[in-house]
Amino acid sequence: MQEVPFSVARILEFGTTAHANTKCTTWRASGAEETTFAEIGARAAAFANALHNDLGIDGDQRVSTLLYNCAEHIEVMFAVAAKGAVFNPLNVQLMADQIAYVVNHAESEVIVADPRLAEKLGKILPSCPSVRAVAFTGVAPLEDVASHLPPSVEVHSYEQLLDGRPTAYPWPELPENTAAALVYSTATTGAPKGVAYSHRSLWLEATGLRATDSLAVAHGETFLCCIPIYHVLSWGVPLAAFLAGTPLVLPDSDMSAPTLAKLIANTHPRVAHGVPTLWIQLMVHYLHNPPERMSLQEIFVGGSPAPPALIKVWEERYGVDVVHVWGMTETSTVGTVARPPSGASGEARWAYRISQGRFAPTIEYRVVNDGRVMAPNDLTQGEIQVRGNMVAASYYHSPTQEPGELASSFRGEDVDDVSAHFTADGWLRTGDVGTVTNAGFLTLYDRARDVIRSGGEWIYSAQVENLIMESDDVIECAVIGIPDKKWGERPLAVTKLTADVEPAKETAAHLRASLADVLPKWMAPEYWTFVDSIDKTSVGKFDKKDLRKHLARDEFDILSLPGPGSRPKPTTQTS
Repeated sequence: MQEVPFSVARILEFGTTAHANTKCTTWRASGAEETTFAEIGARAAAFANALHNDLGIDGDQRVSTLLYNCAEHIEVMFAVAAKGAVFNPLNVQLMADQIAYVVNHAESEVIVADPRLAEKLGKILPSCPSVRAVAFTGVAPLEDVASHLPPSVEVHSYEQLLDGRPTAYPWPELPENTAAALVYSTATTGAPKGVAYSHRSLWLEATGLRATDSLAVAHGETFLCCIPIYHVLSWGVPLAAFLAGTPLVLPDSDMSAPTLAKLIANTHPRVAHGVPTLWIQLMVHYLHNPPERMSLQEIFVGGSPAPPALIKVWEERYGVDVVHVWGMTETSTVGTVARPPSGASGEARWAYRISQGRFAPTIEYRVVNDGRVMAPNDLTQGEIQVRGNMVAASYYHSPTQEPGELASSFRGEDVDDVSAHFTADGWLRTGDVGTVTNAGFLTLYDRARDVIRSGGEWIYSAQVENLIMESDDVIECAVIGIPDKKWGERPLAVTKLTADVEPAKETAAHLRASLADVLPKWMAPEYWTFVDSIDKTSVGKFDKKDLRKHLARDEFDILSLPGPGSRPKPTTQTS
C-alpha cells in the first residue's frame, strides 16, 4: 500500500469540496449567522496567507486562540494546523496566571481573540514576551480593545487580515507525526501540562468519532457543539464533520438555558454535546417553557457523570438519549461511550447507560491495583491505565521550562514533566479508580487525587486547601466534594480556625473572598463547615474517606454561601 501521510489539510480539502454547501451556524447575540464549509475553507486559506505574509508564521510556531465556539475558531484551527504551524486553544475559564503560563510554555507568537476578552488578555500579555501580535475577530473598531494591550504587541483586525487575500493556499505535505495542535490539561494540581497532537492522531480522532459505536458523527445530522473548543472532545467534532458532511451549530458565548432553547428551536440539531449541568438547566427551563417540538435525539455528556435522574427525564419526556462519554486531554478524544450492547434491556440496559461506557478499539486498557495488573472483570477494581495510537506518551517539554527560564516555575513551585503519570512500560496512568467488564465497559468508583468535578470542570482539592490555609485565620483545611443538584459536585471546605476567630458565616465569606485573586470564582467553595479537628491517616494526611463518612451521616454543620452563577436578589425600592 502507498504511504501517504495523514493530514489536517486533507480533512479541510475534502470537507470544502465534497461537502462544500454544508452549513455551519454561529448563534450570535443578533441571531443565527450562517456560513458553509466551502466558505470556512476559503477563509482558512486566506488566514494562512496572512499568517505567513503578515504575521511571520513560517514554520511550526504556536498560534493561540482566546475564542468562544464560533466559525472563526474553526477557520483558525484549520489554517494554523494545515499550514504546518501548531494550533493552541486557550481555556477562557482559567485564571490569568494559568493562561499566561500556557502561552509562555507554548511560546505562542500570535493570538486570535474575541474582543469581549480584550481586558482579560490585557492582564496576561505583560508577562508573555513571546506574543508579537493579536488579531481580534469582528468588525468593531480596534481602538478600545487595543487600549487594553501592551504597546509592544501589534493589534490587527482578523477580518482586515483576510481582506484581499487569496482563498487558496499551497498546503505543505508534512510527516504525519508532525505536531498539529498543542492542548494543555489542568487535570492535576500545579502547572498546566501540554499534550501535542500529531496530524495522524487528529485524523484517527476524526474518523473514530464517525463510528456508530462512538459519537456517530453522520452526514446531514446537525451537531450542536456546546463543549468549548479548548476541550478536545469539542474540536474533534468539527474535524469529523468535515469528513462526514455534518452541519454544525456553534453557540458562541451565551449558553444560558433560554438562549439554548431558542437556538435549538431555530436550528433543529439532532445531536449535541455538553457538560451535565447545561442539560440540567435546559430541562428545568423546558419544565416551565415546553418546546413545541424536540429535534434532539442524542446528547453526549462528559467532564462529569450525568445524574441518573437527568438521563431518565430526558428519555421519558422527549425520547432523548443522554449518553455518557469518558476521556482525557491525554487520550486525544473520547475513550469510552456508553452505548448498551444490542439486545440489552431492562436493568442490564440501564446499568450500561449509567456506566462510563465501552472503550474504543483504539485504546487498550488495564486495571492496576498495588502495582499488579488485575483480571479484566467487574469484580476487580484499581487504577485505570490506557495506551494506544491516540494516547499521549509524555507531556510536551518546552525550552521555556528549563531551570531559570520563563516557564520553569508556576505559583512558586518548580515545573517538571510529571513522568509519574506514565508507567515504565508505556501506559498512561489516568488516576481514575474503577472496574472494566469483560466486554470493555468502564465504571468509575473514585477519583484519584480527590478531584472534584463540578459543572464539567475539575476542581483540585489540594490546591484549594493550600490556598485557604494561607490565611492567618486558618489552622487546617481539607476540601471534599459535596453533592450539588445544579453542578453535580461542589467543594466543601472542612476548616479548623484559630482560637480567636468566630466560626460564623461572615468568616466563611471572608475566607472565600480572599481566594478571589488566586482562583476562578467557580472554584472557590461556597460550602463551609468549621470543626475542632480534622481526621488524619496514620501517616498524617487528611483522612478524606472518614470526612466523607461524616458528611454522609449529616454530622457537619454546613454553612452555605451563594454559589457560582448566583444573582443578587432584587432590592425593593420605596418612595
